[in-house]
Parts: sequence; C-alpha cells; structure tokens
Amino acid sequence: MSSVLDETLAAIRPVDPAAVRAAQERHGRLTKPPGSLGALEDLSVRLAGLAGVCPPPLPEPAAVAVFAGDHGVHAQRVSPWPQEVTAQMVANFLAGGAVVNAMARQVGADVVVVDVGVAAEVPAGPGLVSRNVRRGTADLTAGPAMARADALRAMEIGIEVANDLIAAGNRCLLTGDMGIANTTASAALIAAFTHADPVAVTGRGTGIDDDMHRRKIEVVRRALALHLPDPADPIGVLAAVGGLEHAALAGFMLGAAARKVPVILDGVIACSAALAAKALAPDSVAAMVAGHRSVEPGAAIALDALGLRPLVDLDLRLGEGSGATLALPLVQSAVRVLREVATFDSAGVTDQTPTAVSVAEPANDEPRTSRSRVLVLGGARSGKSAAAEGLLSTVDTVDYVAPGPVPTAADPEWADRVAGHRERRPRSWRTHETRDLVPLLALDTDVPLMIDCLSTWLSGVMDDCGVWAEIPGADAELAERIDSLVSAWRKTDRQVVVVSNEVGSGVVPATVAGRRFRDELGRVNARIAAVSDQVVLMTAGIPTRLR
Repeated sequence: MSSVLDETLAAIRPVDPAAVRAAQERHGRLTKPPGSLGALEDLSVRLAGLAGVCPPPLPEPAAVAVFAGDHGVHAQRVSPWPQEVTAQMVANFLAGGAVVNAMARQVGADVVVVDVGVAAEVPAGPGLVSRNVRRGTADLTAGPAMARADALRAMEIGIEVANDLIAAGNRCLLTGDMGIANTTASAALIAAFTHADPVAVTGRGTGIDDDMHRRKIEVVRRALALHLPDPADPIGVLAAVGGLEHAALAGFMLGAAARKVPVILDGVIACSAALAAKALAPDSVAAMVAGHRSVEPGAAIALDALGLRPLVDLDLRLGEGSGATLALPLVQSAVRVLREVATFDSAGVTDQTPTAVSVAEPANDEPRTSRSRVLVLGGARSGKSAAAEGLLSTVDTVDYVAPGPVPTAADPEWADRVAGHRERRPRSWRTHETRDLVPLLALDTDVPLMIDCLSTWLSGVMDDCGVWAEIPGADAELAERIDSLVSAWRKTDRQVVVVSNEVGSGVVPATVAGRRFRDELGRVNARIAAVSDQVVLMTAGIPTRLR
C-alpha cells in the first residue's frame, strides 16, 4: 500500500468511550424525554465519540465531492444511456444546473467535481478537480476493471480531496458520484463484500426494462465468477469489479475518518464504496452517516452490513449526492440539540422522566403500560433469559414467544433447556411457538411481550428463506423479513423484552455458514439496539446497562 493510505489508516481510531458516555449522560439531562429524538440522539452520541469531545463540533460548513468516472462494462448494454452522458453531466454540475447543485444551495453546501476517470476530456474550470487516473475502466466481464495501481491511486485521490476540503474549513463531507453504468459495478462490489446473491443486489439503476435488468444480473454474476474477488483484499476487489469513483469514494471516507470529520453517504454507489473502506479500516464506519435508503436493493444490504441506519427514506435513486444533501440538516440538527438545548437544571424545569425498570432489582409496583422496548444481550449461559424474565416478574400475564425449534427426543440437550425455561415461567404466561413476530408486535394490547430469542428466530428464518439451501432470491427474502421485524419493533406500542446472543461473546464455528450466521445476527442486534429504549448486556449473570 502507499504511504498516503498507510498514514490514513494508521490515523483512524475507535470512538472515544468517555465522549460517548458524556453525550448519553447529557441527553438524559436535556429538557426533553430521554430517547424522544430517536435516531438523532444516537447519531449525536456517535459523532461525539468520533470527535472525542462532548458536545461534538457543529458539522458545518459542508462540502459535496462528486467523483466522476466511466465504466467499460457499459459495453455489455447494462444502461440505456450513452457513455457520453457522464462528461455532459460533469459540465452540468460545473454550470450549477444539476439536482445536487440546487439541493446543495438549499442547505448551504459547496459542490466540487472530481474527474477521477471520465472517458472524455473535461475542460478545466472553476469547481473542477482534474485528477483523471485513466479514461474509464475496462469491461469487468472480460478482465479486471483496472490495475491494482489504478485503484490505489484513485483511493489516494479521494483521501487527498477529503484532506483539502477539511483544510479549507469544512467540518462535514458529503459523497456524490457520476458514472453511466456505475450501478452495475456497485452491485458487483456489494455482492463481493457481503456474499449476497447478484439477484438480491442488482437493481434497475436509471430505469432499465426487464430484459436489460436480467442481462445486468447476469453480467454481475459472470464478473464474480471470473474474478472470485476476495473481500479480505478490498483493493483487489475494487480493481477487479469496481469503478474509479468507487475507489476514490472509499479513500474519501477513510480521509474523513482519519480527520474525525463526519461523512454523509449518498446512495448505492457510496454504500458499495463504504464496504471497501470498512474492510480496510472497520473503525472508519464511525465517521459514516447513512444519508438515505436508496431504492436500489443493494443499498439496503450494504447498509445492513455497515450497521448504519439511513436518515431519509424517500424512494430516491438519482445519485449525484442528492440524498446526502437532504440529510445534512438532520445531521446538523442532531448536534445542535446536544450543544444548544438547555438542561433541566439550567432551565429551571422539573425533570419528570420516569425511572426505568432495573434489571438487577425488578420493580415491585404496578407494571408500566407505556411503551418500553428492551433488548437483553448476552453470551451462552450468561443469565440473559432469567434477567429478561425478571423484568416482567411482577406481571400476571405475558405473551411469551419461543421462535426456536420445537424440542424433540433427537436433541435432548435442547429439550432440557426448553423444559427449564418453561418451569421457570409463571403458569399464567401465554406461550407462542412461532417465528411470525410482526403481528404480535403490532397487537394493540397492554399485555407485555417477551421474545426469547432473536438468535433462534434468525436461524429459523434463514432456514425458512432457503439461505442454507442457496435458493435463488433467499437473501432478498431474508432482508425483507429482517426489515419487517425492525420496522415492527420501531413502531410497536407494546411493552416488549427481547433476548439475543451477543455475537462477540461466543465461539463461532469456523465454517462459511457459521460466519454468515454470526454476521447476520450482529447486524440484526445492531438494528434492534438502535431502536430500543433500553439495552442491557449480561456477563456472568451481572447486568450492565448500555442504554
């Protein structure tokens, strides 16, 4: 690797836990109910951890960097648009006439355009950064999209652009992109880094018809079969099936993370590049903010792999940086709340925040009827189920959901565990042996709900969807089932306690299936935790309140 990339990677650090705790504690003292701003509170806490100080710096001023490049895979007729449109749109950006220009003006962000790989000559002018590595990539179905040195140079350019924008005073960076056929390369990157099926990650881009969509999926499949990209070698993956703008975007994100400046991701192009950045530096994800959820199917899969929750969901699929610019005021508002909202003490307001139920000492008074979503994590035999049941020990009637397999004589160990759980639960609790959790979460009732546990639910759902049998479309169906669960968990008005295995606390089988399950469970845990009111970690029977 180059010295530029080496130095950047060496500068990327984990979030500061002290700053995170300070931000969480400050949110508890602001004149609002704790958790009432949902994802914005989580975001501000993460940005405090990124900056290493609470409250974090305001993410302004901001700049959008639109990285432009052409793609040799265009020859496979995966887009209805001629390749010349890339250069024409670059000229439109520079003239201030594109959608991203209008949106950037609305939110007060500057726009720069970086020619990192446009096939045609782009005349110099204000707002253009001319750093062309090569005149577009090669056809990724016939050979590598580019040389490894080209991918590395494009990453360096992205880092340098980030450094220059930050040196100019920008305190928030936004990703933009332009390149006809770049959604094909994005689909290949996402499939390579997540092991998802090409069918699940390949969308319609600029609005292609059914025939072209089928050809696009086959192109992605052929490219992966030809190169067998190894996600452990992210630069190699970029060189084999990526684009010059993808490599530059990955460098741009790494550069922002190294300087502790948030970077707002746009759509599927940026999300695919973010997977490469994460593979090189996992801690770089702390600097990434998911601006929106693109309608391109690969975007949702990439965001799950990154563990990021999008701020905007408006069925966007334009690119350019449009979704990132829409999200910028939300990011700025999240930080302003932490910086500018008064505390109960300073404002002279009485704190009416209700006391949360303790895990170690369950409440003995009447059960709460207001919504409370609690996630209890722990390793095997950590006491997580007993702790979760203790939260509801004073409630007469509870809907208890067992989504795991029904015990049989063929697995006596599992049968003994289930019997032990049944014996411990009060006789008045109602048991539901089902994996269909969404209707139970949507039920309008004061009866609390307990789910034990997410790990057995996920294992069963992966089996239901045909993931282990590698049935076509299984990954897309799994993603839909998980999205539905998270959405129902976010919207439920029931008091709910759910148990799950913390993937970092157990031994993972050294198999492809074992690692796949670990990764999926980690993503599910992260998404449920992000929309929970309380998160508790059980270790050797001792609870630690994480939220």
